[in-house]
Amino acid sequence: MSNGSLFIDWITASQHHPDGGLPILTGGVTVHYSADGAPIFERNQSTRFNGSHDTSVRVGCDGFRVSLSGNAGRFSRKDNVFNFGLQGTIEACNRILVELGLPPFTAATSDRSTPGPFALPHSRRGCVISRLDITRNYKTGSESSARAFIRWLGARSIARMKRGQSGDESVWWANTRHMLKAYIKHLEMIKHGADSNDELVSWLKDQGVVRVEIELKKRLLSELGLNDLANITDAKLEELYEQQIEPFKRADRSCDEDILDAVPKKSRVYAAAWLAGQDMKQMASERTLYRHAKVLRECGIDILAPRNIERFPVKVRFIELEPLSVPDWYDLEARAA
Repeated sequence: MSNGSLFIDWITASQHHPDGGLPILTGGVTVHYSADGAPIFERNQSTRFNGSHDTSVRVGCDGFRVSLSGNAGRFSRKDNVFNFGLQGTIEACNRILVELGLPPFTAATSDRSTPGPFALPHSRRGCVISRLDITRNYKTGSESSARAFIRWLGARSIARMKRGQSGDESVWWANTRHMLKAYIKHLEMIKHGADSNDELVSWLKDQGVVRVEIELKKRLLSELGLNDLANITDAKLEELYEQQIEPFKRADRSCDEDILDAVPKKSRVYAAAWLAGQDMKQMASERTLYRHAKVLRECGIDILAPRNIERFPVKVRFIELEPLSVPDWYDLEARAA
């Protein structure tokens, strides 16, 4: 993986093997019954497969369908500060599957054994992806800058996505298609049991590392044709990532005129008041504010959220954030030691 590149932090994948005969691996069976009590559907549940360093993934097989879900690149490694790209993640999945006596995931290939109209579509013969989290680390220069950046993001609104926030440590937006997250990496590691005095944790804190992550859900992957492993490339994931984080790039500028120029004229006075830090409740009725808030959310401004009027230096504007390079002393493979 190259310095500053995207990497994958979670994958949920499966593949159907029509010939069957595979080892059964299950953590239980869920049975669905009809109204009169007759069983109509059964589904094998996956089981947890544990690795070293308190890591695990879920793996399942009903004799035909093999599934894996989890952070495969993180499995049996000390940390996930940096991780693998697409190919490395699939290879990590396959190492786990082979160890369990299961066939590896493969991309769809041409199958001439069943010619004509009875040939199965490619997406049914290869590995199918139903969740993929793509991630990149950015450095802001210090923990205080990272916190300021999260606070700034917390005032951002993204159309048709519900926002959530945990202080000045993390913020997220979600809908049924995908989720966007931004959080301070060293604080997240400490919450999960890392020693605050650990060399890596201290380095992340000094760099002010913020992780920006996109969880691509089944619906969006299917819409984009990226649920078929054969169709996914690192270049496509890079392009999609840049598109999805575009709302973060419409940054709070030191001069607000360029923001106001993009706002519909009837709502401009409310946007300007919010940018200046005024109390919006004193400006208009609740009904009027909600009407203009709906319009302004499309421009990335949420006048119903408190305005953070702190002026950020250039280095902590998202558009200026620098992707965090993998340091020479961080050996991705050796972290499994």
